[in-house]
Amino acid sequence: MECKEETSEESYKFCINSPYYEMLVQHVKKNNNKVLQIKNCGNLSTEWIYSPSESTENICKEFKFLYESLSKYRGDKTRENEAFTEDDCNFLNYWLNDGLRNNDKDFSICVKEFYGEMNRQDRTFFSNPKNLENYMHVIDTEILENMKLLYELYHNAVKVINIIKDPTYKYEEHKSCNDYIEECDEKYKESMDRCLNSNVDYYNALKIFKDSYQFLTEPSTDKSNTCEYSKFNIFPKYDPVLERK
Repeated sequence: MECKEETSEESYKFCINSPYYEMLVQHVKKNNNKVLQIKNCGNLSTEWIYSPSESTENICKEFKFLYESLSKYRGDKTRENEAFTEDDCNFLNYWLNDGLRNNDKDFSICVKEFYGEMNRQDRTFFSNPKNLENYMHVIDTEILENMKLLYELYHNAVKVINIIKDPTYKYEEHKSCNDYIEECDEKYKESMDRCLNSNVDYYNALKIFKDSYQFLTEPSTDKSNTCEYSKFNIFPKYDPVLERK
């Protein structure tokens, strides 16, 4: 069976909401006992072979728990039975692509077939008014890597903002705000360098990120000096695409 790869200008838009989506991903990881109780994932029949380090049963259970969490919550607001947005659907497609590929760029996967098999095993589970199947497709390996970097950039920027608001806020015990600033710099440079091969959609997505968060590099942003704006050495000024013109 041949799996169709699809791309579009909207492919990267869901990354803007990555802090929210990452909260749900962490919710899945913290509720492993509940994930293990998810039913109808044990006998998935597909033509595809997946990485032995992550079984199809585990991926199915995690995906269903994530789907269920997305169906119920957006922050403090309950949104049960509310139709998913396009961003929600594109995020779920991204997550499933990433989970099935499992960091192996040469792995052959068919996301739509895998989702279809989960749906056949449990027809009452995927009941959101938005037809998720229409959004399920194989994401090109390079585009998936672009998405991962942009997803992390948005998440990192929000970490910096939260620490500026509350200097005692801790995401990871051993990391300071300046560590997240340096990570943001590194990922921004790596992302921009990936635009040198006429990657227009990704370049435009990065410009949206830049316009949204370059205020973090201004001296007046953090009056407590917990986050040193001077640590931004690359973002937002680095632009190899413009330099090449």
